[in-house]
Amino acid sequence: LRQKGVSKDEIGTKVVEALDMVQMSKMATRKPRQLSGGQQQRVAVARALVNRPSILLLDEPLGALDRKLREEMQIELKLLQSRLGITFVFVTHDQEEAMSMSDRIAIMLNGHVEQLGDPETVYERPASAFVAGFVGRNNFWRGVATEKGARANDGTMFVATRPEESVPTGQDALAAVRPETINLSATRPSGDSNFVAAKVAGVSHFGDVLQYVVTAGSRDLLVQVSRTDPSRFAVGDSVWCTWSADDVYLFSARQADLVLAGTPHA
Repeated sequence: LRQKGVSKDEIGTKVVEALDMVQMSKMATRKPRQLSGGQQQRVAVARALVNRPSILLLDEPLGALDRKLREEMQIELKLLQSRLGITFVFVTHDQEEAMSMSDRIAIMLNGHVEQLGDPETVYERPASAFVAGFVGRNNFWRGVATEKGARANDGTMFVATRPEESVPTGQDALAAVRPETINLSATRPSGDSNFVAAKVAGVSHFGDVLQYVVTAGSRDLLVQVSRTDPSRFAVGDSVWCTWSADDVYLFSARQADLVLAGTPHA
C-alpha cells in the first residue's frame, strides 16, 4: 500500500477491513510467532485481499497444514469467496480439495486443460482416461472395443451405454468402473457381461464406507460399499463383482500407459 502511495490513515483503514474479512482484526497487534498455523494462513489471505483484486490466485495455500486445519481452512476460504464475490483461482494437487471447494474445476495435463466443468460433471462424465483416473478412483481394464462396449484382455465383457470417447470396434480401448458402483454378491449373476468372479483379499473401514480389495484373476479391484449394506464378506470369501452398463466408462487407449503406470490391470 505504501508503494502505491496510499496515505497512512487510509492504510490503517484498509488493513482493518482486510483483517475483518478473515476474522483476524482482534489479533492485529500479535507477532507472527504468536499466531497458529491457521491464523497465519488467514493473515496471508488478508494481505492478498487488501488491494481488493478482481481475481485472486491461491497457489497451494493449504499444502503445509495438517489435515484437520486444512479442512477448516477449506470451509473458511469457500465462505469468504462467496461473501466477497471475488473470483478465486485455487491451484492444488489434492483432488478432494479441488472437488469440495470449486464451482468450476480445470484438470490439467502437461500444460493443457483436459477438462473444464463443474465438479459433478468432471466426476460423473470424465472427458478422458486421465481425468477418470485423476479425479477419484477407478478400476481400469485394457482391451478391445466391441459394438456394445469392450472385451478386456482377461476376457471380461463390458456393455457401456454411454462411452466417454468414440472408439471404433476392434481398436484398443480402456474400460473403467468406479469402486462405489461395483456390487458384491455371493451369487453368480445372469448374463455374460459386466461382472467378474473374485476373491476378497482385504477389508478396510473408512467411517461409513467399507473398502474391499478383491482379486480377480491376476489383478486386484477396489470396491467401496456403504457400511449399512447388509452383505458382509471376509478375507478369503469368493464373490461376484457386478456393475451397471451406465457405470462403465469407455475410452480410447491413447492414455493407457499414463493411466495404468504402476497400477495392476488386465
